Amino acid sequence: MERWSLTPALSRVGATPWANAVRRRREYPADPERLISGNPVLLLAGPRTPASIEALVRTWNPTPTRDDLGVLHVADGVRWHGPFHLDPTLSAQADLPAGWSTAYVAQAPRRRSRIPDGRNAQALRKRFPRDIPTGPEALAWSLVTGLARLLGGAARLPGCPSHVAEPQETVFCVYGHEALPWQVLRSILGLAIPDLGRNGVLAANNYCLDRPGALEIRVQPFGAEEFLPYALRSRADEGWPLTVYRFSCVKQATLSETVATLGRVREAAALLSEVIGGVLLDADGFPVSA
Repeated sequence: MERWSLTPALSRVGATPWANAVRRRREYPADPERLISGNPVLLLAGPRTPASIEALVRTWNPTPTRDDLGVLHVADGVRWHGPFHLDPTLSAQADLPAGWSTAYVAQAPRRRSRIPDGRNAQALRKRFPRDIPTGPEALAWSLVTGLARLLGGAARLPGCPSHVAEPQETVFCVYGHEALPWQVLRSILGLAIPDLGRNGVLAANNYCLDRPGALEIRVQPFGAEEFLPYALRSRADEGWPLTVYRFSCVKQATLSETVATLGRVREAAALLSEVIGGVLLDADGFPVSA
């Protein structure tokens, strides 16, 4: 008897819990190699408990759901699987780099968009040779890249090289009410970052402060068309957030200098969040502690 030979008969006499479970089981790839090679992946080295990883995932989205097969649905169209032990055979089959012991998968349908020409187009095309992810795959990619940065791991997008984040790639986002005038913002941040200058003003709520060659604070309205991070959704309403302040730094001559600059940027972002009663996340949507 074939494995699924009873399913058609059961469907004719009406759905049963067993038949529904069979159909649901078909939705999930049983082959780890297919799952790992076809979806955004988090790569880790060293011991990490599944419970600690899930706890971090739940800071990204505090209200995931778990289906009756035990699979965690962490975002719209994104399912969380793992851990998978990476022996040499599985790593080779999934075309993963050596040196990683564990993988987690953020399963999502593949959706890509061509990278438009622009200042950063060349760097983006090198990082995303098969185009940039959008939709659920972009959410899955944001989740695994954020976890990789927090845990000292790597992230791999199907068709692209694995990526280990560098310090200057970290962006801190403070979400708040109406934008502060640039003079007020500069005064507040001067406690952590003195000598900030104004670099471009498009509107009262759309401007930039920077220290050339070191760091930048870009202030922009938070539009209704923008993606609202899951970590903000319990607080968000029609009147909040209205503004996002994005703090970033520039790569310095040495790694230690870059890390030190990033530390000052983080300190300034935490200060602003406290002063305005905002919420501080990183650009991938993970909460940042003060």
